[in-house]
Amino acid sequence: MFIFVIQLFNHISDNQTLILKPNPMWQLFQIMLKNNLTPNQVLLLFGIKQGVSLPQVTNDDKLALEKLGYLTLDNGKYTMSAEAKSLIVHLDNYFTKAKKKTDAQLMGQDFVDKINIYREIFPNIKLPSGKPARVNVKMLSESFRWLFETYDYTWEQIIKATKMYVNEYRDAQYMYMQTSQYFICKQDKHKVKSSTLADYCDMIRDGIETEVKHFKENVI
Repeated sequence: MFIFVIQLFNHISDNQTLILKPNPMWQLFQIMLKNNLTPNQVLLLFGIKQGVSLPQVTNDDKLALEKLGYLTLDNGKYTMSAEAKSLIVHLDNYFTKAKKKTDAQLMGQDFVDKINIYREIFPNIKLPSGKPARVNVKMLSESFRWLFETYDYTWEQIIKATKMYVNEYRDAQYMYMQTSQYFICKQDKHKVKSSTLADYCDMIRDGIETEVKHFKENVI
């Protein structure tokens, strides 16, 4: 289906403005144009997310995405920014059913228990910022809904990442540590959402374990 969209999109002039229709496909075109993306560049982002090699994508596409802030080159490997991941999930949603998933469908039947486990990893104190470290479950549930709609992490990865994060700040009396809500998702003045938790989940996926190092340093 997505290949068909790309082929159709290629027939549209670069200087032509699309009229937004009440049709998901036209909305998808509009988003691509609004973000100054070509079909091949979007295809490249999908490929990176799925771990698929795309020989038809040129270096110019990669450089353009890097310039737009969607890709970062590190040690010869391209990784997607949080903004790119969010955009791809947003685009991908146009190929799914319009019916909104329930919290249980999105986060699992035991999501409330998981959220409570997550919440209790944070200390039951006010942080140096003056804000409570533990935010109420309802607010956390809304933030986690965004996280699960945007990323594909498991609860196991989330719990490990959270423990690693909190442990890093313990010896510094939690100075500059984010609240349990802001750690999941925080919106800047431009209304762009980012997630420190997502960064730590990627560290867990990549096998980076700072908890062990932290513990050893304390023992020594």
